[in-house]
Amino acid sequence: MFGLPKDYKKGIVTDKNRFPLSHLKPAERKRFRQSLRSLTLDSVVIDDVIPSYESETDSVKAVQFFSADVDSIRSSSFISGILQRMIKTPCIIRFTDGREELYSFALKRLNLQDKNTIVVTDEFLTNPLSCGVSGEDDRLIQEFAGWDFVVNKTNLYSWYLEMMVKCYIITNRRMWSGMPGLLSSKVWYNSEDVFFMYDELKDLVKFTEERRNSDTVGNSARLNSELKDIYDKLKIRL
Repeated sequence: MFGLPKDYKKGIVTDKNRFPLSHLKPAERKRFRQSLRSLTLDSVVIDDVIPSYESETDSVKAVQFFSADVDSIRSSSFISGILQRMIKTPCIIRFTDGREELYSFALKRLNLQDKNTIVVTDEFLTNPLSCGVSGEDDRLIQEFAGWDFVVNKTNLYSWYLEMMVKCYIITNRRMWSGMPGLLSSKVWYNSEDVFFMYDELKDLVKFTEERRNSDTVGNSARLNSELKDIYDKLKIRL
């Protein structure tokens, strides 16, 4: 997964029956256990090569990579929403049902009221990919977000953020003609700029989807104006 060195390989199968699920409703617990067939900790990257990251709101000392076998790829969103809040470190979860696969990402921060817990501030899933078939999305992910191709390994946070935002661009690359250019721009050397760009990209996706569903000329004109402003901001980052 993501071309990680073999030194980080773990291959530990977790016991899903021991997951703390008391916060879920009975029907949700049942669905979780039925939908998640298995969860394997594939790899863990710690701060021996890439430095950890500490701030008032963040403590990133490791990034974990999991593989989740599910009954259907459509269950990924539900399972991801639970697992990403259960796993304290930034992590990438590869979901598969044997036919398709996709990746789950989430940005997390410390809970300021209880720093032993985390708060998920953002999350998304990539497009489903066909298992065993190297399509365009998979090629771009490996080419731009793979271990040897991430440019900012200043710390574990900057590394994870770059992987996540690049995969977000790849997932939504058809929404704007400038998306491919962002993958090879110099913005990746500055994590703060990447974070701001991510907010702009989310607005681009949101307004583009709203425009598709717009049923009035006035609303479409407003959305076009919003999108033009976002395009202008993103062009500076190319």
